[in-house]
Amino acid sequence: MESQYSASFAALIEEKRDQAERIEDKLENLIDLQVSRLQQTQARQPGLFALPGARARCNNKCSNNKYMQRLHGRLETVREIKEGMGIHNPRIDELAIRKLRAQEPELASEWDDMQEAQRLHQAMQRKQDQEKRQALEREQLSRGGLRLSLSQGK
Repeated sequence: MESQYSASFAALIEEKRDQAERIEDKLENLIDLQVSRLQQTQARQPGLFALPGARARCNNKCSNNKYMQRLHGRLETVREIKEGMGIHNPRIDELAIRKLRAQEPELASEWDDMQEAQRLHQAMQRKQDQEKRQALEREQLSRGGLRLSLSQGK
C-alpha cells in the first residue's frame, strides 16, 4: 500500500510540475508576443499629419498595458506555485496531495490510517523506553544508596 501511494503521489507531482512548466512557457511566450507587438506599434506611430483618431488608437495601444500586467501577475503566481513552499511541503506537493485525495480517497484513507498507526507505535515505543530508563535509574539509585549505607556501617 505504501508503494502504491508513493507511486501515485510521485506521478501526480511530476504531472503538476509539467503542468506548471507548460503554463510558465505559455505565459512567457504571450509576454514576448505582447512586447514585440508593442514595439511594432511604437515603431509605426502615426506621423505628424495623421488623423487624430489614428494617433489616439496608437496611444491607446501603447499605454494600455493592463493585459501585460495581468500576464506578469499570472506568471508570478505560476512561479510561486512551482517554486514556493506551503505550510509543510512545497506547493506542488500540496497540490498533488489534494488531487490524490480527490482521485483516490480510499488509498488516501488507508495511508492516513497507516500513518496514524505508525505514530502511535512510535509514541508507545518512546514511552516504553522512558519507563525502562526510569526503572534503570531507580535501580541504580537504590544500589548506590545501599552501597552508601554499607560503607557508612564499617
